Amino acid sequence: MMTPSAALLDRVQTAFLEHGYQNLSMVTLAEVCGFTRRSLYNYFSNKEEAFQAMFRQHNVDLIARAMNTGQYLRDDGASVLDILSAVLDVRYGDTWRLIQPSPHALEIKGTVFRLCTGIMIQLAVDFQARLAGLIEMLAAAGQLSLKRDYGAAELAQMLADAARGVNQVYPALPLDQLSGQYRRICRAILYGYLDEA
Repeated sequence: MMTPSAALLDRVQTAFLEHGYQNLSMVTLAEVCGFTRRSLYNYFSNKEEAFQAMFRQHNVDLIARAMNTGQYLRDDGASVLDILSAVLDVRYGDTWRLIQPSPHALEIKGTVFRLCTGIMIQLAVDFQARLAGLIEMLAAAGQLSLKRDYGAAELAQMLADAARGVNQVYPALPLDQLSGQYRRICRAILYGYLDEA
């Protein structure tokens, strides 16, 4: 098999957003991608492989963008809350902002859980490790101080779990409220809502 380019995977993504998964044939996928069906088979054996490759690359790119955003804000002197909120917003919010407007959003979401669970788990592990590394850098720079019974990996896990939950709420949040919700969950986890009695 040939390795699909980022441009090809973007066209694959467009095809699934426009046509959904179930009703998209390899013929239509090839047409949207600007290939013959025969040429497309040089990259993917079937529609499932195309979907998985697109999903993996989209999320790898998002993780890189999220971490770059965090580094940029850190270099610019942003607060810990601003940095972590922005990282989560790019990592999780950008996907939802892409998918939610599609008439096939629920089907695509279901297809991800059906076909990409192993990929999702690996991506979550990778992102949380990178997020923990960012938290450790912030702690080493004196920008945050973890309580003795918490580590960077645990905080990263809590932040990522809560952020994923934002995309699972029903009714779905309006897209223009996602950034604020990621910020609120970061604030709640970092600083709490309750005064100690």
